[in-house]
Amino acid sequence: MQYEGEHLFIGQLGHFFVLLSFVASILATYAYFKAAQTELSPETAGWLKMGRLAFGIQVFTIIAVFVVLYLIIYNHYFEYKYAYQHSKRSLDMQYLLSCFWEGQEGSFMLWTFWQSVLGLVVIRTAKQWESRVMTVVSLSQIFLTSFLIGIYFFDIRIGTGPFVLMRNEFPDAPVLQDPNYLFKYLTDGKGLNILLQNYWMVIHPPVLFLGFASSLIPFAYIVAGLWKRDHQSWTKPALSWSLFNGGILGLGIMMGAAWAYESLTFGGYWAWDPVENASLVPWMLMVAGIHTLLIYRSTGHSLKATYLFIPSGYLFVLYSTFLTRTGVLGDTSVHSFTGEGSTLYWHLILMMLSFLAVAVVAYWRERKNIPVIRKEESMNSREFWMFVGSLLFFVSAAYIIILTSLPFFNKILGTQWAIGQDVEYVYNRVMILVIIVISILTAITQYFKYKDTTRKYLWSNLLIPTVITLILSALVSFLGGFNYDKYGAGFLAAIHLAMWAGIYALIANGTYIFKVLKGNLKMAGASITHLGFALMVIGILISSSKKELISINNTGIAISGLTDVKGKAENPAENVTLIHGVPTPMGKYVVTYEGDSAVTKNDRVYFKINFKTGDTTAKKEDFNIYPNAFLVKGDEGMNLSSNPGARHYLTRDVFVYITSWLNPNAQAADTSAFRNTWVKKGDTVFYSKGYVLVDNVITANKNDNKDLPVVDSAWLSELKVISQDGRRYDATPAYFVKDRQPSVKVDTVYTQNLVLNINAVRGEEIELGIRESNAVMRYITLKAYGFPYINVLWAGTIIMVIGFFLSMYRRLKEKRG
Repeated sequence: MQYEGEHLFIGQLGHFFVLLSFVASILATYAYFKAAQTELSPETAGWLKMGRLAFGIQVFTIIAVFVVLYLIIYNHYFEYKYAYQHSKRSLDMQYLLSCFWEGQEGSFMLWTFWQSVLGLVVIRTAKQWESRVMTVVSLSQIFLTSFLIGIYFFDIRIGTGPFVLMRNEFPDAPVLQDPNYLFKYLTDGKGLNILLQNYWMVIHPPVLFLGFASSLIPFAYIVAGLWKRDHQSWTKPALSWSLFNGGILGLGIMMGAAWAYESLTFGGYWAWDPVENASLVPWMLMVAGIHTLLIYRSTGHSLKATYLFIPSGYLFVLYSTFLTRTGVLGDTSVHSFTGEGSTLYWHLILMMLSFLAVAVVAYWRERKNIPVIRKEESMNSREFWMFVGSLLFFVSAAYIIILTSLPFFNKILGTQWAIGQDVEYVYNRVMILVIIVISILTAITQYFKYKDTTRKYLWSNLLIPTVITLILSALVSFLGGFNYDKYGAGFLAAIHLAMWAGIYALIANGTYIFKVLKGNLKMAGASITHLGFALMVIGILISSSKKELISINNTGIAISGLTDVKGKAENPAENVTLIHGVPTPMGKYVVTYEGDSAVTKNDRVYFKINFKTGDTTAKKEDFNIYPNAFLVKGDEGMNLSSNPGARHYLTRDVFVYITSWLNPNAQAADTSAFRNTWVKKGDTVFYSKGYVLVDNVITANKNDNKDLPVVDSAWLSELKVISQDGRRYDATPAYFVKDRQPSVKVDTVYTQNLVLNINAVRGEEIELGIRESNAVMRYITLKAYGFPYINVLWAGTIIMVIGFFLSMYRRLKEKRG
């Protein structure tokens, strides 16, 4: 059958490049392995040349695959499954790249691309380590490219190709049997996940996957060192790569936190979601490994710990990928990647087991030759406390990953383990204690010297920052207003201790830079990293424990059925309903729903919310916030998926998201009619939710009243609408006559769904029309938070990453020297 409009050549070209990349990875792995095995022989140069050529072909083909897939997405070739599932014609241009890595195939391709780039750097810089390190890198490329080939080996599908046609993927679909299916049925794609339509998702995944890819290089150097039976010279390049990984993976994680803060509606930047945890654990293990590697290079201790921590970092990247991509987490994550079932399940298990076997075999065959210093470290030494901190990071990572893996354990063991409803507290109650200890260690450890330190030296340097910390911490505790008592006095005390420890780390590291290092920033990479970490701790504690709920509902209007992004029921008492154009008190603000946009081509609505401080507030504020929401088709019509809006200040953020909206375009036609009653001053008319009291009827004409507007006569009513719950509302419908032609002014009481007008007049009597209509009220419901000093967290992140890169730069300079 000839199908009309299909673009087959570009998909065939892309698939060819995928297969060529897979074959080139195999050839590169074999050639580099042979180069390592024949080291120092005449054959080595030939095998190295072949390995470089094959890896170069692999790099070229991955870039080519990247370009081909992007062209398919850009040109909206919806005959391809990937383009149909992840893109849409109306999608904004900046989000086309987000389409690329929304799916499994595109994200694996991004990972493969970064490992290709890093492999080129290794080829250029590794020198004697090239053959062994690149054997491991190329082996990883074999697995990653195999995820993209999408071919069947007998009845087993290997990978999920990005160039699969819709009619081949769904051969039994009736609509795809039509030769003109592309023009009749696939005129547009399903589009990008609405949560990913945010600028952070254009830059966050590339940085995060660079972090994942770079965790392979220290792993490869350790395997190479064990393979070569060299326990020393691999440490220099491995340390530089580990520092790079610590900085870039940490940056990627916090970019994800920034995305969550701006796109998800759980009112924060971290919720211990499984996907968040899955990226945090490898970073923690790598940080532990960095410190033990520093210990080994300085004292000879902790080599075995390094052989555990750094490889675990990469292995848990693979395990985390398995958790988040195979569907084993079920619905426990709000932003995990879509699983591909058994296709990826066994594929990823094979990759994990293969690299675990590589690490275990390399270690096992060399275990008896690993140098170990039998003498215990002194408690007065830097290496002792660095090891304590590293071990604490390792144990904390184990705690997090075990809890995160419970759905997987339940699946394979048939159990029903769970960590309870309050997931955040289960993690926070432990991690806040970890933060206290780590922050104190971060403050004091650099003041110790390797091997031994006199108490006189230690306290001569630590006395001033300790005294300053005690004074400042006392002031913060007494004047800072930390009253977070949700989990009792014990947890509140832990918050205060963590704040003191964070302040101590900040002051002690700042003092160390200027007093001990004499302001030499080139030597201060570690202190700057620790200083940034301290700021992050302080920022997290302040913004979380002092997070203020602004939207306390005192309006008397409670909208039921509200849910957050996780599907959890929202408390109506924490959500304020705003009627269009009606200023509503909310905390120290008076908030007005001023309008919304027409529904755009992307089914997104933008809302304009005005915030003003009251007259009694000393500092006047007047600003607008523009949250938005997507209209998503659900089982019961259109549902709302909100993106928060925020007002950013130096010292705080005001954070708002919409929890419900009465869509005027989706309302049914209003069939209610006016009920007319002749009334005069003092009369009462009842309606279903209360009654209307006619306070006054004022009549005027232009002969008797020179101030009357340009009408001949007017009848102005003053009405009191009194609801069943005793609330009172004013209404002033009116009736005018100009040149014997009547006109009316209609008034509306939105909260009562009430429309009032005057249909006719008779002396001092008026014919009052009352209509009760569900189509009257135009409203939104929103939730609003205040995040104090959230910028301290973001500033700390930037400073910490700068510290990692300064440390890396220093180690690279030492390496060249």
